[in-house]
Parts: sequence; structure tokens; C-alpha cells
Amino acid sequence: MNDDIFKIKPSKSAEIEDDSKYIINAHNEIMQKLRMLQKSKCLITAYFDDDKQSMLTAIIDILPAKNMLLLDYGPDEADNKALMSGAMVTLKSQLAGVTARFSVRNVKKARYQGQTVFACKVPDSLLWVQRRDTYRIKLPMGLHAFCLIHDDHKARRFEVHDISVGGMAFDDPDMDQMFALGSVFEKCEITLPEFGTGTVALEVRNHLPIVPGNDAKGRRIGCVFVDLRSDVDAMIQRFIHSIETQHKKLEH
Repeated sequence: MNDDIFKIKPSKSAEIEDDSKYIINAHNEIMQKLRMLQKSKCLITAYFDDDKQSMLTAIIDILPAKNMLLLDYGPDEADNKALMSGAMVTLKSQLAGVTARFSVRNVKKARYQGQTVFACKVPDSLLWVQRRDTYRIKLPMGLHAFCLIHDDHKARRFEVHDISVGGMAFDDPDMDQMFALGSVFEKCEITLPEFGTGTVALEVRNHLPIVPGNDAKGRRIGCVFVDLRSDVDAMIQRFIHSIETQHKKLEH
């Protein structure tokens, strides 16, 4: 089969047309999605000044009784003032291959539990998009893929838990401090059984406990690929297609 079929992606215009069906307007569902971003400690990029400036933030808490969303306050006061002076702020994040985007108005400076935060109203709508090309597939039992990560002239191997052409997650049983949110690791080597090894750059986006509700058992590191090479993209897509084919055979 021609591998080029795995590279077909929707055009820009098709993506714009399709986005409307991913918009969530139900308040309870919006709150649920925001809680997911908060619990996964997802980094959120805030765009302001007519999208000319941006900064990283994260959800600190959500106050349902006040319909308020609290966000991490930035380290640069000039950027913070610029963000708060704008009419609208657009916030964008990713969670396990899902793109989340929403806009808020009238962002204010506030104090919450002893820390300075941004405060704003919970958005009236939220875009929650999981496209085919960012869908992560969990590796089945007995199939082991690995990622070799270089740090401080050392190389450490981690087992891949799930993967897509947008990113991957791997288990970190020792809760290594080097995997801080936002950290970028260059020239990592990802090995997919029967499909080969490719070089990737990884950016850490979220931490999740391996055992739900028990951080002591280690954690799962969620990463996105940075400027993924086309040959590695194709290798990953062939690997995912192989797993899905096996799943279908088992179902039948």
C-alpha cells in the first residue's frame, strides 16, 4: 500500500469549515473541559494585543459559585499589564491530542489563596477539537516502544505509553525533576518495533499520575513533537495504522 495516503490532511479551508461542530456552548460541559485542563496541569498559551503578543499560563482554579476562572499570573509585569489592558484574550492548549481554544474578556489581577492570579469569567463557549491526525493510540500489552532522551550528556530510556503524529506520552516512575512543564529535549530517539528509529524533539506539556489519584506511584509525561520531520511523521503513522489494523482483526 502506498504510504502517501497516510499523509493526507484536511486543507486549511476544510479545517475552518469543520471547526463549528466542535464548539461547546453548554455551561456544565465547558466547566468539565476546563477542569480536565486544570487537573492535567496543561500549559495554556494566552494571545493578546490583537494576537501580537503571547505568554504561557495555566488554570489555577475554577470557582463555579462566582462563575470565575483563575489563571497563573505571568513573571513579566509589562506583559501582564498588556494582557489585562486588551479587550479580549484568546487561550489555547492541548490535552492528549485534543486542541482546546476559548476567549475571555476583562481579565483582572486578583489574590487567591496567598498568590496573585488573573481572574475572568468562565467563557460562554469553548472549541474542543480532536482530529484524526492528532489522535493518540495506546500501545497494546506486549508491544513495547521506547524513547531515548538525552540530558546533561546522559541518555535515559523510557517506555512509550501512547503516541500520535502530534505527540506521545511515556511513563516516568521516578518522577524525574528534569521533566518540568515546558522543557524541550532535542535529538531524542524514538524506537517503534518493526518500524525503526527516528529522531524527534519533545516539549513537555502535562503530567498525569500513572495510578489515578496516587502520585507516589510515578507519573506519565505528555509531550508534543516539535517540528516533526516528514520521514518520522510517516513512520509513526504507519505504526499507528498497523496497531489499528490488528485491533480490527481482533474485533472480527
